[in-house]
Amino acid sequence: NRSYAAHLRDLSEPSEMLDAQAMQEMTGSTHYRSGLYTPGTLMLQPAGYVQGFAHGLRRAGVRIAEQSPVVRFEKTGRDWKVTTPAAQITAPRLILATNGHLESFGIARGKLIQLFLYASMTPELRPEVLSVLGGADRWGITPSDPMGTTMRRIEGAQGGNRIITRTCATVHPDMQATPRAMRRAANLHKRKFAERFPKLSGMDMEYAWAGHLCLTLNGVSVTSEVADGVVAACVQNGLGTARGTLTGIAAAEITVGKTSDITAYFKAEAAPKPLPPQPFATWGANAYLRWKEHRAGAE
Repeated sequence: NRSYAAHLRDLSEPSEMLDAQAMQEMTGSTHYRSGLYTPGTLMLQPAGYVQGFAHGLRRAGVRIAEQSPVVRFEKTGRDWKVTTPAAQITAPRLILATNGHLESFGIARGKLIQLFLYASMTPELRPEVLSVLGGADRWGITPSDPMGTTMRRIEGAQGGNRIITRTCATVHPDMQATPRAMRRAANLHKRKFAERFPKLSGMDMEYAWAGHLCLTLNGVSVTSEVADGVVAACVQNGLGTARGTLTGIAAAEITVGKTSDITAYFKAEAAPKPLPPQPFATWGANAYLRWKEHRAGAE
């Protein structure tokens, strides 16, 4: 926390160190010894963010085809033919904003790490439970160790009064989280939740899910023209909202022949480094993640 606070000071960003009492007053939990409060941050509701974005696009005249996955695209004359299960369309230019599914189209194979993170959410917390819990109505805790446990308390329009637990990570090159990995993560979430809120231990989680991220060994994106008239805006390295916006801007500028500092940044990035051969890449990655998870301990 101290090193991160110094980094924020260098950026002229405000922050405040919190002791154990202040952390308990905020979260209702005695688990936390200290924390770093950053007042300039906010919590996005992901589904609301995406739905609001889609609404704005439709209002601007953009047609969005949902439940219509592209299964392949191929060059036909000067255009590209895009195939979905129900239709085909043609276009002179394409933008691939598919993140890890770039590999599904045969691009950057053997260079992308398909990472899954796991989360669980409580049922709607009843008033009597909230009174036992205490703390603020809304807060978010991000661990200083990337393999630590993220906790969120949400309320109202964000999805009701609930607590979200996120920890555990696995690599699956086939881009499918396994039932075994889901069960392990869900059990770990219940334990982490009980450690932080012993008065609520035994509470079943209403939802559990896995989120798909994509990374490269050297932390670069794939934001470039990958074929004539096809531009990729992919590989967000775990920073989807921020880096995804930037790669999208760069891809749009490349497509229309414009440039900016954003485009220049991605053009200057190195190519993704190749991964070790399978199955050693996946074995090694998952062993490393388990070790990091163990080292994170109570955090």
